[in-house]
Amino acid sequence: MIETPGFKRQIFKTVLLALASLAVGAAFISRQSFWMDEGGPAFKSLMPTLKDWWFMSMRLGGSDPQMPVYMFLLWIWEKFGATSEYAMRAVNLPWLVLTVLALKRVRFWPLVCLTSPFVLYYVGELRPYAMQIAAGAMAAAALIKVGSRSDENGFNGLHLTAGASLLLSCSSLTGAVWALGLWVGVLILKPKWICQGGFWSQIIPWALGALVIGAYYGFTLLQGFRAAGMQSSSILSVFFGFYEMIGLLGWGPGKNELRDSLKSTVPFLPLLVPAFICIFGAWLAGILGWVKQSSTRTIIGVTCAVLLPVIILSAIGLAMNFRVLGRHLSPAIPAVLLPIALSLAGSGRWKTPGRVVSVLAICMSLVSAITLRISERHARDDFHTASTLALDALERHKSVWWQADMNCMRYYAYLKGGMPLVLAVQHLESDPPANLLMADYVIINRPDLRYRGADYQKELLQNSYKQTHRFTGFEVWTTGF
Repeated sequence: MIETPGFKRQIFKTVLLALASLAVGAAFISRQSFWMDEGGPAFKSLMPTLKDWWFMSMRLGGSDPQMPVYMFLLWIWEKFGATSEYAMRAVNLPWLVLTVLALKRVRFWPLVCLTSPFVLYYVGELRPYAMQIAAGAMAAAALIKVGSRSDENGFNGLHLTAGASLLLSCSSLTGAVWALGLWVGVLILKPKWICQGGFWSQIIPWALGALVIGAYYGFTLLQGFRAAGMQSSSILSVFFGFYEMIGLLGWGPGKNELRDSLKSTVPFLPLLVPAFICIFGAWLAGILGWVKQSSTRTIIGVTCAVLLPVIILSAIGLAMNFRVLGRHLSPAIPAVLLPIALSLAGSGRWKTPGRVVSVLAICMSLVSAITLRISERHARDDFHTASTLALDALERHKSVWWQADMNCMRYYAYLKGGMPLVLAVQHLESDPPANLLMADYVIINRPDLRYRGADYQKELLQNSYKQTHRFTGFEVWTTGF
């Protein structure tokens, strides 16, 4: 193979993009405490052997067993010495690189992607959403390739589609829904594929992988594993998902305040309204330009690939105790960002206005991303401080009423005293104090959810408790004795 100057230049650009992605991602990963959803993966990854990891995954249950590949990769990652919050979260950096490179041929995609508050926030979270974003970028690249007119009679994009759908399916059970949407979109674009023998012969290896992951998910459902839901889905929660995806979260109140009351957005409206106008304006300009250049079949196929999973997940959420949020829509983030990149590229009559509003949108997104990274109001629930207080109280032979998820406590206890200390604090969950009279400390995470509509503070005050600590997501009450 002869390496041409153009080929070397492409390699150089790809390496630069990868390094830029790593640098940006590293800057947006924080050393903040793990919060509830991150505690389970973090604690299980500390298990010394694969057998211990599997046993603990099955024992603790929840939704983590339905994210098999991500959890397994995290266990491997920890064996290279990644035990701190920052180091563990860095497992997401390769997914960010894949996200950027998957659509690098789309002009301005790297810029729009690396300034997206949604993308950068979930690169810094120890959950499989960065993986799903990467798979979503691959899915978008597959749709572009399948929809191209350069290979009308071949199978251009088939293996990319199959790879993206398998990666989506391996990321989580909800990811499998997005894989279904991708295949519906692709087969709308190329319906004749299913009538061609070459299609079936090439898809068989991928289908075998899908059958394995499907059988595994069937096993987890029979075992009763599923996401813990504190509220069912609603149109409002789906709306919040889109609010988060388009990049407005950093401009508004923190998640805890927003969840507590929509009125919390009122003081931020002077910031939220212009940000929304800029970002939505850039997105709309890009969509209109894409629609003008695309065939009806392409528009229908892409629309189905994006909206069908949203409808299915929303229906599941309404039928079950499962709240659909922005993170569950992660694979659809290219549908939000690609139009902005297209608008920035611009063409035709509205080229200059489109570019102006796109530049403003990118600036708005970058400020939102930085705010999410550094602002105290967007900090994650501080399980580290809460766990430290509880462990210190237990060392002093005080009784603790721990009203919070146990996985982060297990993680911080393991780091401090290994499995013996984890077993020692297990009574916080299995045998809590019978009533307030038996507790020296009451440590509460998210009181707005655990005591929805109840005046818990009045009850605590009546029983001679006083609030001694208040930090992100937590209240600590003690008798003072």
